[in-house]
Amino acid sequence: MKYLLPILSILFFIACSKSNPIPPKKNFQSHYVNSKFLQNIEFHGQELIPIKIKNRFYYLRQDGKIMETLTFDGEADKFSDGLARTKVNGQIGFFNRNLEIVLKPIYDFAFPFHNGISEICMGCKENSDGLLDGGKWEKINREGLVIQ
Repeated sequence: MKYLLPILSILFFIACSKSNPIPPKKNFQSHYVNSKFLQNIEFHGQELIPIKIKNRFYYLRQDGKIMETLTFDGEADKFSDGLARTKVNGQIGFFNRNLEIVLKPIYDFAFPFHNGISEICMGCKENSDGLLDGGKWEKINREGLVIQ
């Protein structure tokens, strides 16, 4: 009898873990433009430049690596505290100047980092006026940890 409860607990855990598997991690692949496109771009001595392609803004590196960024005031989102925002499948994340995702796109909205802190929203939706409604607002650090 004393072993029944631990055995039932283990069986319950196994049954629940099979019916609710942990979702797989998404891999964010690097994207590159082709060399012919790259030949027509002038970097003016900079390693990284903003570029507009088909009404979307990207950051482009001299080696052809490219990362889509958000648009702010009709321009590419600026790097703030070394990070810029990107949107993947409707979710916002952050990338560095090497065009590597450093905070996965899991936020419904996120302000740029300032002094190592970003305000993010989970569950908020844009209304017809372009404002955000609902959701839970929190502050995160550059590691993505919620802070007070």
